[in-house]
Amino acid sequence: MLYRVAHLLRDKFPWLWDMMGLVLSWLFGIRYGKKLKQIPLLLEKYSKQNTFTIHVLHENDVPALAKMFSEQPEETFRYFKPHEFTEKALTKLVRDKGFLAYIVRNGDAVVGYFFQRSFFWGKAFRGYITDYRWRRQGINKLMNECATEISEFLGLQVFGTIAPDNIASLKSAETANEVKIIKTLDNGDYFVQYRKKTTKDENGA
Repeated sequence: MLYRVAHLLRDKFPWLWDMMGLVLSWLFGIRYGKKLKQIPLLLEKYSKQNTFTIHVLHENDVPALAKMFSEQPEETFRYFKPHEFTEKALTKLVRDKGFLAYIVRNGDAVVGYFFQRSFFWGKAFRGYITDYRWRRQGINKLMNECATEISEFLGLQVFGTIAPDNIASLKSAETANEVKIIKTLDNGDYFVQYRKKTTKDENGA
């Protein structure tokens, strides 16, 4: 229900969506501000374990991220269209305290992007994309693992959508998370919840 309302407001009433966004950003910052300051340490841990580095998205990263989006083939956006990809739109998102966005770099190049649009009541919606030139190198898995640890640290329940014919995305998500299909949306997409994978010990086995 919340997912549908959010998309209705964003698509049909953008002015109202913007006003609500300012309030929700402020409320999220009040509740989670202290913990958000610790996330760079978590990202540093993941960066040390991999050949790629993960960073919080800042305004000075926006041109490089927009460039990555502009270089993707059209088919990339068949499954990934959570927001606009212009520098103006991305800069606006960076300023939203509840829009937790991160980039994956290989040297100076941005090769991956993931976000969790988060709300002060403890729920979030995840999205991620890997540059088509860097697919099948474990970046999707890396982003999912990192995003799940961030959500666990903040205490967020995280949801998302996966198209049933986007098998690669589903399999990638399942390598790093427990993926529970909540329901099928009107457009046929799966509405899913991402959870941290549990070990046998945690399950009491």
